[in-house]
Amino acid sequence: MLKTSTLAMCILALPLSAVAQDGGYDTAEQDYKVFEGTFGVTEGKRRNHTKGFCIVGEFAPVDAAILNYTNSPIFTQTSAVNGRVSHKGGSNTAPDDKFGDLGLAFELTTPDDDYHIINVNTEYFFPASNPADFIDVVRAKGLGGEAVKALAAERPELATYLHYHKKVRAKDLRPYEGTTFNSVNAFYLVNDAGERTAIRWSMVPSGEQGLVAEHNPNFFMDNMNANLATGPVSWDMVVAIANADDDPNNAAIRWEGDHKEITAARLTVTSTATEAEGNCDQVNYDPTVLSDGFEVSDDPILEARSQIYAHGVGVRLGEKE
Repeated sequence: MLKTSTLAMCILALPLSAVAQDGGYDTAEQDYKVFEGTFGVTEGKRRNHTKGFCIVGEFAPVDAAILNYTNSPIFTQTSAVNGRVSHKGGSNTAPDDKFGDLGLAFELTTPDDDYHIINVNTEYFFPASNPADFIDVVRAKGLGGEAVKALAAERPELATYLHYHKKVRAKDLRPYEGTTFNSVNAFYLVNDAGERTAIRWSMVPSGEQGLVAEHNPNFFMDNMNANLATGPVSWDMVVAIANADDDPNNAAIRWEGDHKEITAARLTVTSTATEAEGNCDQVNYDPTVLSDGFEVSDDPILEARSQIYAHGVGVRLGEKE
């Protein structure tokens, strides 16, 4: 067996990704192939968060205190929601009856036809603070658990991520609608005075939305429909205002301690559909598509996500033709 340091060097010796000489990001196509190599290819499907289904609903303002920080129309009007819930990873048969990381993404359309994308995950922070290191993590996952351990021995950010997400957080089985999702990346709110405020947020279940359907590897959609039959399925958007010592540009750091929080809005689901029958499959849930009153931070992971998503949507929709 290779020593930890030797195995890590083998990982890093593979073709470099996500690095441009000027410090920018310009390797979306190359990095997309790393995802394919790690997670596999299901033609016509997303290469990550492959398994999922569509949700439809509305996004309504809750606490007007958020308007002290932003003039975004998503906090002044009720918006239509075209969304998707998903399992992390590239398996189109990921089991619903085993714990795993999940995703929630949705497109908001205001009555004035403003658009805004929200894309959140069950992870609390990223395993890397820059695209090159993140792609190394994806590549290592494709090589197996020992490769991930070897890389973590060389990368403190990855080691911290693994410790928290494998050792600290709870791993009880919950359906999509009973799960809290986190923004991971930070963004800025902008108010009428042009003042910028860094935020992260969580989508927190706003009611009793538990496991009610019979468990099997594909019961999550049945579970959500059963919950919808008895009452609302909804999440509150709880916005955390950055403290002075929080870094909005580093997705690999968890914001710790007390933060001012505002329950800014509520996402309510009214129906579900398979991807074949619904309208979520063709949507590119790019988290940098924002309404007025929001701005992206300088987090380099955001630019990488945007470009990889843009490349990916063209590939998978082309496969459907």
